[in-house]
Amino acid sequence: MRIHFTLTDLARTRIAGRPSPLAAATFSAFRLTQRAGAPRLDDWRRLVRVGFALLDAPGPRRQRPWQTYFAQLTASDPAHPVPRFLRPHIGLESLEDELERLLGTPSRVLRADLEYVGRHRPLPGWTRDLAAGDPATVEGLAAAVRRYHRVAVAPYWRRITTALAADRAARTRQLGEGGMEKVLDGLGPHVRWRPPVLEVRTVAPLAYDYHLRGRGLVLAPGAFGGYVPCDPDDEQPTLYYEVGAGAGAGAPDPFAPPPGGGAPYEGLAALIGHSRAAVLEVIADGVTTGRLARRVGLSPASASEHAGVLRRAGLVVTRRSGRWSFHSLTALGAELLAAAGGDVVRG
Repeated sequence: MRIHFTLTDLARTRIAGRPSPLAAATFSAFRLTQRAGAPRLDDWRRLVRVGFALLDAPGPRRQRPWQTYFAQLTASDPAHPVPRFLRPHIGLESLEDELERLLGTPSRVLRADLEYVGRHRPLPGWTRDLAAGDPATVEGLAAAVRRYHRVAVAPYWRRITTALAADRAARTRQLGEGGMEKVLDGLGPHVRWRPPVLEVRTVAPLAYDYHLRGRGLVLAPGAFGGYVPCDPDDEQPTLYYEVGAGAGAGAPDPFAPPPGGGAPYEGLAALIGHSRAAVLEVIADGVTTGRLARRVGLSPASASEHAGVLRRAGLVVTRRSGRWSFHSLTALGAELLAAAGGDVVRG
């Protein structure tokens, strides 16, 4: 596939901000069933299948399991388009926030997305109710996404967000050193910049030209492989490129085991203390002070104090809105956490 840029497109191309847990779930569903091109995900696939087997074991299967309400809308072939309401390029703080946004999507938007997808592949009959905005069907889709995400994405999300933050930090450096063309030239082994065309090698037998026509492109790092923009009506298309093994920016593979097989973040804990290492790791998700305190097991005052120390060290940035304080990593904080390697997923 060849993506054609004009000077206006280069000027409007940008790097995506917060990753979307909903988009990650959508793309991972394809990787769960398709083995081609991603052997590094084999352990993840095995664990996810075991997780679903345990989830389904105790009682009778539901009338419409996640395979119906969710997987039938995700891609089963690399050439299949994915509804935009399942791949938002503007991520929110949590999956629940994104599902709330999905539940509030106007029926005309749902209908337009599904009509486009339906022109490229058959859709099941129940999607007619979804296109009409039927509340029960939309709620069913949200429940299916929630159930799938719980097993396939949530246990890995902290490690994934760390890797994606490290990638964004590296792209920001590239942008400062050589402009957007340097960023485009380093998106990985399957992407090549030949001005004014970005060539994307896909596993699908696709060979066509995609003209941005002044809209620019959103470059979004992803953990479950790439997704090529194909909807000509996208206000600003998004190119999801793979982060991890073989990627161009040197971000860690979120599915790799901890270096040396030891306890994760041991070196980081020795450097800044166990509590602050845990606080830094949780802040990688982007959290409020209250949520940070609950997840780390500290009082709000102690969590705020640790966040303040990390902020003064240049590892954390805090944004205040009314009574709320929202913490996220700086580029330096993301790089430090990524360099420490591993993950701490409890429970």
